Amino acid sequence: MSARSDKRKPVTLDEIEAGLDLVARRMEKLGSRADLYLPIWRALERERDKRVEKHVILAAAQARLTRSTDRTAAQSS
Repeated sequence: MSARSDKRKPVTLDEIEAGLDLVARRMEKLGSRADLYLPIWRALERERDKRVEKHVILAAAQARLTRSTDRTAAQSS
């Protein structure tokens, strides 16, 4: 990897959403040729879905930990 790529920050969910907005505008302008942007659209959606899933999983794990901690505390009382 080059030094430049090492310094890049990960793409955020907001940036991906902005990319989808941009692609949607470009697709509208292309009319019947909008399908040229389908691979880009699909790639952006996959990346967005991965990030959303990550947040959902992390939130579920935290909620489970809280419930587990609460049950353990209730059992020791």
